[in-house]
Amino acid sequence: MADGVVVVASFLLAFKAILIEGTEVAILAVATVKQLGRENVLLGVLMGAGGSVLVFLGVRELFVLLGGALPSGEALVSVAAGAVILYFSYRFLRGFKKYYFGKKSFQDKMAKVEEEVVEKDFVRYGADRPSVLPFSFTNSLPVFAITLTEGFEASLVLGAAGTFDFLWTIIGAAVSIVLIVLLSLAFYQSLLRFPRSVLDLVAGSVLLTFGSYFVVSGVLELILSP
Repeated sequence: MADGVVVVASFLLAFKAILIEGTEVAILAVATVKQLGRENVLLGVLMGAGGSVLVFLGVRELFVLLGGALPSGEALVSVAAGAVILYFSYRFLRGFKKYYFGKKSFQDKMAKVEEEVVEKDFVRYGADRPSVLPFSFTNSLPVFAITLTEGFEASLVLGAAGTFDFLWTIIGAAVSIVLIVLLSLAFYQSLLRFPRSVLDLVAGSVLLTFGSYFVVSGVLELILSP
């Protein structure tokens, strides 16, 4: 497998996975921070991110162990990792179809998620709803659940990409996180209005390209190996 292709693939796969899933978390965090409280939102995001990192490392380690333990293990892992990437390519391209052709609204979706997250925390207070929730582990759980859900999907892609080049997967993820933070702080409204269909189309295309490459490379290696 060409080293240059692996480096580019690992970087782009990590960058796009974090960018897409992380954007939703960033939008939710900024939208709810005034009601849920900065400490609750921050704790929820950090716990969700920590759980996602554990998933990423676990998936990568599983692929690495299988690659070393099985006959033709590297080729099999290439096929398996490529299949994971292709699955999420399908998810993103389905999202493109939903938002572009189905005329679904990303803003409406995020507004609904925001309302659900806020309501889960405030419902416990009944008629004595505070203007801002006090800091507690319990009050951070709704944001944690959303962050972990989005992060879990990204972590599977990162784990597959990290199997091929761990360093450039980390670099791609780090660059994407920095970009998300800067955009959410400086251009929140623009981030919310940016066509989600475009992001899903680009992400789906990138994942489709490199997922297909890894699957085909692994299959050819299995066929041609003595």
